[in-house]
Amino acid sequence: MLNDTSVAGLLGLQDFLVAAPDRTRKAASFALNRVIGGSGLQRYRKGLMDEINFPAGYLNDERFGVDRRASPDNLVTSLVARQRPTSLARFAVAGAGKGVTVQVGKGKGTNRFQTGFLVGLNSGNLGLAVRLGPGVKLNKTDTSRMVHLEANVVLLYGPSIDQLLDNGVADKETPEVIDDIATEFFRQFDRLA
Repeated sequence: MLNDTSVAGLLGLQDFLVAAPDRTRKAASFALNRVIGGSGLQRYRKGLMDEINFPAGYLNDERFGVDRRASPDNLVTSLVARQRPTSLARFAVAGAGKGVTVQVGKGKGTNRFQTGFLVGLNSGNLGLAVRLGPGVKLNKTDTSRMVHLEANVVLLYGPSIDQLLDNGVADKETPEVIDDIATEFFRQFDRLA
């Protein structure tokens, strides 16, 4: 992902920086801010939404957005994605009968938690809890994705937005974002002539 990535390294702008440093720096900062804060951010969001069943509006600026904007003196921009695990309740799908069914990946199978139920959280959101039978333990190695409410009741969480980006979405979308930055840089460089 374009996290703390220098535009000079991305676009090989050394010749431009030597020939017209002020114009190059201005054009590069405009390009980075316009693309990363606009079409690039939207491309990453769409990539996430195409793969994961996030509810509409979930990937807002608070959960995934621009962290740092570039300036002519600092040609670095970055995006920041929420690192807290995502409640599995966000992926609950309609179902009849006992338990809760979730579908995290689009077009992927569902998981049914027979002893699962939705519970109101202090934040006003819903959480997915499961009631464990006597002596039953969850077979999860990542304990950051569960919170014990009681000795036998556990809230379950899925991956964070940051983890999902790192698991392929960023790699898939970044080449197009870099191309967009290059195109926008040359447009801005010509405009500033």
